[in-house]
Order: sequence, then structure tokens, then C-alpha cells
Amino acid sequence: MIYDDIAELYDLFANTDYDVDFFCGEIEANGTRVLELTSGTGRLSIPLIEAGADLTCVDISQSMLAMLSDKLRERELSARLICSDIEQMSFDSEFDLAIFPFQTFMELVGRQKQRNVLRAIYRSLANDANFICTLHNPELRRHSVDGILRIVGRFPKETGSLIVSGFEQGGDPVVTRRQFFEYYNESGLLEWKRLMTLEFELIEKETFQEMAGGAGFKVAALYGNYDRSEFDPRHSPFMIWVLETD
Repeated sequence: MIYDDIAELYDLFANTDYDVDFFCGEIEANGTRVLELTSGTGRLSIPLIEAGADLTCVDISQSMLAMLSDKLRERELSARLICSDIEQMSFDSEFDLAIFPFQTFMELVGRQKQRNVLRAIYRSLANDANFICTLHNPELRRHSVDGILRIVGRFPKETGSLIVSGFEQGGDPVVTRRQFFEYYNESGLLEWKRLMTLEFELIEKETFQEMAGGAGFKVAALYGNYDRSEFDPRHSPFMIWVLETD
């Protein structure tokens, strides 16, 4: 629910598109009935719909989904938007493809919750459907969990600018991230500041594979980046799991 507090800021700093081509390509390969988990304000949702997806978006933040709804209306696009905890989903064999983008599966902290979500996703998929789950490679991601404050970026906003920074602590396996949002006016004076604190979990390759298998999935592929290169535990920034239903 912390994302409700920064919904109107989210598009300023989370506007990357490095995974868009990858996921749009998966629609053609898997089918158009797509379940997008943690869709947020629609960073990926809009391109998926434009690529032909019959899209269902699930997110726990009503404020983020409200922004997505506005974007859809402005573009005369449509999608089914559901505000829900993913763990409580109750779809029954409805989708050709489910996706968990932007490495947000890692924000599900605790094995029981992770297993429950994987089982809920499995139930939502038709036979011979795919689930794509994206994670950071913990071997590399752990390097930045060092308590050092880093600037994410400076982003234009109205007549001033938003500076986003943060630091991370922990990592065995839960990481606590504290992220600061500071708005400076055109004179360079600080007008307001917000703090967002969130937790995510570094999930090892073997652990995720065991949980996915326990939910009924088979591993079809494991990529190390969005160019579909093979996963290398020493160098790959991501673990992009392509999982199949039986």
C-alpha cells in the first residue's frame, strides 16, 4: 500500500522501457489473454494492449490503478483493472500468459506468501500456458545493499525538479530500502520531502526453482537479460524465468 503515497510521482522516475519489446514479443508467441501482475500506472500495460493483448491488470494500489485508468481513457484503450492482493486472486484457467515484470515478485517477502502467489498464478492459467517471472540476480544485486546513499536521478516536475535517492540495508535475504523524494522549486529551495520504506527479498535460483516446481510449473527457459541471453550467475543482471503449466 506504500505505493498509494507516491502514485503521482511514479511515472517521473520509473519510466524505463528496457523490457517492453521482450514482453510484447511474448504475446505473439503465447496468446493474447494476458494477466499482468503489479501493473502499477501502466508503464508496461499500455504497450501490451497496443501489441494486441486482451489485458487483465492486478495491483494492490488503488491510486496506481486510477492513474492507469485515466491513461486508458485518454488513449481510448481498454483493460480489466482489479485492485487486489495477488495472494487473494481467484482466476480459474483464464489466461494464455501471466507476467510478473519489473522484478516485483521480490517484494513478496516470505516463503509462504511466495508459494501462495505461485499457486494462485498456476490456477489462473490455461493448459499449455506460460508464466514469466522476473527477478534480480541476487549474486549481483547484493553488491548495492551496502547502506550507501545513492542518487537515483533528478526529474523535471512543474517549475522545479524531483530528486530521488535511497539506500539499502540487510540482504540475508530481506533488504530494507529507504527511498527519499525531494522537490526543489525553480529557486533551488526544498519545498517538500517524502520517505518511502519498502522490503524485498533476494531469492536464490535454486529456491525459486523449487517453489515453482512445487506450484506445478516446469522450467522452459531461464534468461539472464531481456535480450534472451542465457543466464550466467556471475554476470547476468536478471533471472527471467519462463515457466510452463502441464
